[in-house]
Amino acid sequence: MGSGTKRKKGKKTNWGNYYRSDFEYEAMVWCLKNDIKIGLLAAETGDGPKYFYVEIEIGKKKSRDPSKYLAEDARKQVYKYYIYYYEKHRNPIQGANGRTTKGSFQI
Repeated sequence: MGSGTKRKKGKKTNWGNYYRSDFEYEAMVWCLKNDIKIGLLAAETGDGPKYFYVEIEIGKKKSRDPSKYLAEDARKQVYKYYIYYYEKHRNPIQGANGRTTKGSFQI
């Protein structure tokens, strides 16, 4: 039974079997709490794209890594960026007045 139409199954993207580490998760959570979002954009149209760009959004400013990554490598690259921003900005900045303040940053 059914509607009488069959939906054609499209190609699927091969994401590989990569899974983030606990440290990568910690970095991702810190970044998201600090308004740093990193995601993937398909670099080609159609079903099951193989290549992706990495997009980084800090606050309202977006930038894109110009490199294209295979799907299996793109997820790893996202976590490399999360770790980069986590390690760069997680420590508070000492102000001129000696007080510790949360730093502001730009890409």
